[in-house]
Amino acid sequence: MADETTTTTLVEAIRTEAIGAAVLGYEANPGVVGFTTVADISGQPTLKHVFPILDNISAAAIAEGTDYTTNSALDSTGSASATVSEHAVKATITSLTMGATQEDFVGAPRPGVLAAASARAATIGTMFARALVKRQDQDVTALFSAFNSSTGTNTGAVTSTLFIDATSTLDQNNIPDSPRIAVLHPTQVKPLVAVFDDASTIGAAGAAIIGRGQAGFGMLYGANIFRTTSVGTATVSSSTVYAGAIMHPDAVGVVNKNPSGGGGGFPMSVEVETDISLRAVEVVGVGVWGEVEYRGGATTNGRGGAGVYFYSNTTNQ
Repeated sequence: MADETTTTTLVEAIRTEAIGAAVLGYEANPGVVGFTTVADISGQPTLKHVFPILDNISAAAIAEGTDYTTNSALDSTGSASATVSEHAVKATITSLTMGATQEDFVGAPRPGVLAAASARAATIGTMFARALVKRQDQDVTALFSAFNSSTGTNTGAVTSTLFIDATSTLDQNNIPDSPRIAVLHPTQVKPLVAVFDDASTIGAAGAAIIGRGQAGFGMLYGANIFRTTSVGTATVSSSTVYAGAIMHPDAVGVVNKNPSGGGGGFPMSVEVETDISLRAVEVVGVGVWGEVEYRGGATTNGRGGAGVYFYSNTTNQ
């Protein structure tokens, strides 16, 4: 019959819808990775990428007519490398969910079944994107507590003074003014709102914060505020703290490898297959990436200092 679709067509339709929804979901919900140094090795015969770091070299004064013989070696031994690994998420669409009998599903699904499957696949694709973006963000934020520079409090909430201390540390480490990003848990941001929402003191900026009713107030002391529950916890002097950070993108390196070979965008592929005995279609999304502390380490020879571990107690006090 002309209106029949084969199981192959059904599977391809589900895959197409899932991928499309995943891409849109990723683009609509940028994560912490957008504020890091990102490399893409899709299509390359390797699982590792090296983020180069060259030690600082010094210039010297020299008299006119004098041969300058001092050589400054370019030392790249401090470079950071990241190896990608797989991250997966899976969903199952049963034939009953699609409103089909087993025979319709295995043989020639009706157009209505195809439409129902495509709709569910779009939902699955969106959920895949959210899950993998969350996982990638958690992988990145887990690196913050290892930054060599740090400031915060393990017994109370963050303060404007601590925030200024963190940005000043970046200044002292000769980190560029732009861009800078403060990746903070919503609980960390909350106590700062009361400090900066005073319109009589701060003027238009404070009034805008009150008007929006949001804890995220764009830029603060030269750092863009990014609130996310992907910020994890760590232990400081036996206290549990939120491990946020104020950093330059060079603090963390992320390398993506699209499993399907195409570069750019979110490093995810979607595969679909039928499970006849289960009377269902299995949809699996796989993201491939790796992360590494890039210039968030020690400032020795100008290698690090690009990130400040910014922590506070997990309970506002």
